[in-house]
Parts: sequence; structure tokens; C-alpha cells
Amino acid sequence: MAPPREKRRERRYPCNDAVAVRVLSIGPQHFSATVLDVSRSGLRLELAFPIVKGSEVQVTARSQVVIFGMVRYCRPAGECFHAGVLIRDIVRPRDLDATHVHDDELSLYLVGKGLTMPEVIRVKDHLAICAECRTRLSDAYAVLHPTRKRKSFVTTEFQGPVD
Repeated sequence: MAPPREKRRERRYPCNDAVAVRVLSIGPQHFSATVLDVSRSGLRLELAFPIVKGSEVQVTARSQVVIFGMVRYCRPAGECFHAGVLIRDIVRPRDLDATHVHDDELSLYLVGKGLTMPEVIRVKDHLAICAECRTRLSDAYAVLHPTRKRKSFVTTEFQGPVD
């Protein structure tokens, strides 16, 4: 039997980053969570408690990145809960936005491990607007996967910002 076909529009990048989550309707209290994976428009959290679907949340990662989003689902997963968060806005230091993606970051991004959640978000956002870095990504992809078509990866992954 063939594996199920991926239905998501965006590729997810696995993470294991500790973050602080604040449910905005509850107040200033922060809860610990772990980011399990991230895409350009969302992330999946592992939490010790459930969060109501539709709740607006603030996710803070090592004081580098603050993500505002809405909980799309929250399900039991063993002794914890997994919550999907639709990213509405990201606040990060401005100096990170202007710099090109380093070759090491591009390589780690391509192999799907080794970057933190803030780094993944920065790389994805930068690649969406920087043709030079997309070309470098395509070249790195061709080196890592010489028998695959390089155009399909770059064009499907970075078609511009997702609303």
C-alpha cells in the first residue's frame, strides 16, 4: 500500500524548541510548550494542557521571535496535547530581516533538521522575497539531490507569502 499523499500546501520543518505560550484571553500568565514543527503559516505545539480551538495565543521563543496566532485544533497526544497554531503575525529583531541566509542554514534547511523554530521562520520568510537566496537554495538542492528536478522544489516551496 502506498503512503498517504501529503495534503498540506506547505512543507513542515521538524523542531524541538522550548517556547512560552500565553493565551491572550486568559491574561499575562505564560505556559511552557515545545514547538514540534513549523511551516510558513503555522506551527504545532506540544503542551501539558489543552487550549480551546479559536483562542488567540502569543508564542515567544527565546525572546528572539514572538508569534501571534490562532489555535486551529488541540488534541490529546498520549499524556500531553498537540495544538496547531495558524500564524497571524511575527515580531522579530529588524537586523535579522535584512541579512541573506548563510550557506550552513540553507543546508540544514534542506536536510530538514538542525535549525530552531525562529531560524526556520526567518529562512522561509527571506526565501519568499530573495531571488538570490532561492537560487543558492536551488543550487544546494541540486548538489544534495543530483537526480531530482531542482525547479519543482524551489517553485512549490516559495511561491510568495501565504495569506
